[in-house]
Amino acid sequence: MGVGNFFHAFQPKDKIFFELFDKITENLILMSKDFYEGLKNFNQSDDSLLKKMNDYEHRNDSLTHEIYIELSKNFITPFDREDIHALAAGLDDIADYIYASAKYIYLYKSPHQESYLQFAELIEEACIEIGIAMKSLKGFKNFEQVKEACIKVNSIENKGDELLSSSMVKLFESGDAMKVIKISSVLNYLETVTDKAEEVANTIDTIMIKYA
Repeated sequence: MGVGNFFHAFQPKDKIFFELFDKITENLILMSKDFYEGLKNFNQSDDSLLKKMNDYEHRNDSLTHEIYIELSKNFITPFDREDIHALAAGLDDIADYIYASAKYIYLYKSPHQESYLQFAELIEEACIEIGIAMKSLKGFKNFEQVKEACIKVNSIENKGDELLSSSMVKLFESGDAMKVIKISSVLNYLETVTDKAEEVANTIDTIMIKYA
């Protein structure tokens, strides 16, 4: 092997990792969009929404697994290995909890709530901002755009906290114990999605600080 080829073999594999992260964020954006649209036209007897969420969640698992495989194959990575792992795991958590939210809405036969739709809208916004942050992270040149997107995700998580609190107050006012149990469980899963989105934003922020 010539000297040029030797050094080329050890160049950072930016392309494959960023391509996989792009696919994951695109999958999450589509998943969150379909989740929001599905809740707008929700029909308890039609489980097509749940099937869609299951498909998206499986695709996310496959893409995450590809990242882990690439980590085991590549000696040099575009940024720290532990950050790649944390980012992949965090993005996977978002998909897992969106699917869990949909699953328990169907499992509990939970009556439609306006707060579900409000959460779904926040989740879609968070996924879009994460996608912007990830694309802006490429080449470590658009740090201002990365920072702005991460701040927006943090703001969305705060809105999720407030929405959970106000929704729970209204829920307890109903006095229906079974309704409280079912709906509060779904609300907590939905709020957890915004928490996981914030964790991803914090991981991206950490990466940005290291390479700024």
